[in-house]
Amino acid sequence: MKISDLTPQNRKSLFGWYMYDWANSGFATSISTAILPVYFVILFQDALGNSTSVLSFNFTASSMWSLAIGFSTLLVAITSPVLGVIADRTAIKKALLFIYTLGGAIFTALIFFSAYTSAPWAYALGFFIIANIGFAGANVFYNSLLNTLAPAELLDDVSSRGFMFGYVGGGLLLAIHLVVIMMFQDTDHSDLVTRLAIASVGLWWFGWSIFTFTTVPEPKLTNTNRDKSTFGATLKDAFIGLSNTVKDIKHYKVVGIYLIAYLLFNDGIQTVLTVAGAFAADTLRISMIFVMSTILLIQFVAAPGATIFAKISNRTGTKQALSISLIGWVAAVLFAISIAPLPPETTENYDYEIHIDETGKYIFETFPSISENNENKAWFKKYGNVDETTVFKEREVTRLLSDINNSLNNERSQYSAEVIGGPLDGKSAVGEFHPSALNSGMIDWWPKAIRKIIWAPLNIDAGYQFLLLGVFGGFVMGGSQALARSLFAFIIPDSKSGEFFGFFGFVGRASSFIGPLIYALIAGFLDTRMAILIILLFIVAGTLLLTKVDVGLGRQNAIESDKS
Repeated sequence: MKISDLTPQNRKSLFGWYMYDWANSGFATSISTAILPVYFVILFQDALGNSTSVLSFNFTASSMWSLAIGFSTLLVAITSPVLGVIADRTAIKKALLFIYTLGGAIFTALIFFSAYTSAPWAYALGFFIIANIGFAGANVFYNSLLNTLAPAELLDDVSSRGFMFGYVGGGLLLAIHLVVIMMFQDTDHSDLVTRLAIASVGLWWFGWSIFTFTTVPEPKLTNTNRDKSTFGATLKDAFIGLSNTVKDIKHYKVVGIYLIAYLLFNDGIQTVLTVAGAFAADTLRISMIFVMSTILLIQFVAAPGATIFAKISNRTGTKQALSISLIGWVAAVLFAISIAPLPPETTENYDYEIHIDETGKYIFETFPSISENNENKAWFKKYGNVDETTVFKEREVTRLLSDINNSLNNERSQYSAEVIGGPLDGKSAVGEFHPSALNSGMIDWWPKAIRKIIWAPLNIDAGYQFLLLGVFGGFVMGGSQALARSLFAFIIPDSKSGEFFGFFGFVGRASSFIGPLIYALIAGFLDTRMAILIILLFIVAGTLLLTKVDVGLGRQNAIESDKS
């Protein structure tokens, strides 16, 4: 059976369902990954420096962002199973989808006003948390509509098409953002344009979703008499039904095993996706434009990736195709840990590029932008006001190089400098905290080794390493997300799709809480690369457990449940 064999009305409903992925993927790309994480890093570091310590715990911008992702999904994780049961007993799936969408879109747009507050980083983070609750909650009920719109044999194709629409839609909006932000880069309007781009995601999300609300029908209830129950009775019925499902989970053993596997591998995947942008800006110092360009490329790689993995699943089976994509994720995360900036070798790679003028004094061709709130207070006081008009004498340049190499007032430097011309020609210095240093992490030997073997000989710097990771990761992302959803839909009863997708949402949101929390804790006490390594272990464990899922038995149990 093919999608073209369905009735025109069914195909129209499916198209409406696809369009919600088109609508909300702007949030997943521009807000969760490409623009807002990098913008938040800028706001955070401008206010607090590279990090801030609370009770000996070190908060970086990326770990703070990771915590926000985790806590914003905790509420959805707790409420989605109960709301899923209620949605199966009352005709409110579309209503709940609408409420979460409206709330998420509004608070996304309100992030625009962060610049007019006393603490822009805190305002932006707080409103993102609320917007992400809307995004995560809406996905629970969007996913629960899948079983009612497509027969079992088309679930892989329909789920993959939904993600394909999402990748293209999110990619199109991000492409518009990239062009506009590049047009105003390094102007007085760059901050305003960035905030307008963030706000436009809310309008895009809600605007396109109207098509979904007007074309996708509310699923019919199995027991229409329950639609007339009072809210109190429905709520009580929901908790009783949820309790019975938990107690009766032994009849859905396959579903239970799959949910645990999904918890593990989705934990890793979602954590990697949500911290990628912040990690790139915070740890690797990759610019917003480059991060946006990479995420944009990922979207257009993920779209055919979803289609290709759907074809693979038609030949090998959904579980086997999903396993292949997860093995790809393991390789991608190992790749991510190995990303390492190259040590400065050419003049333009140094933070301070110092030239001698005709009078024999030294002037600055390039220099870093250092915030007054930089954690290295002594550094800001001494070198934070350097600009193209600054003139140094030879002894002052020598002192700058010494301060970079040997630390200034015991504050370890993150900068680099090179001198061109004069008696100091060719002299350079690279600070202990420079991104290329790689001398403090427990597993820095891995990126050092890969840099020595691959990146340095090929002269591939961190930005292009990140780009290569994006291309590979985007391809396997297209398969893993679509197939994980369709495999679950295949092994659950159609009559309990809301309830089971409530559990699915709970597991997905729980993993979105657990993973970022673990990342933040490990990054705070150790370092970001070690945090990513721990996340990799979750993907490996989930992939191994997936081999224990008996898909045939799961489908048989689902059919028997629908008949009873």
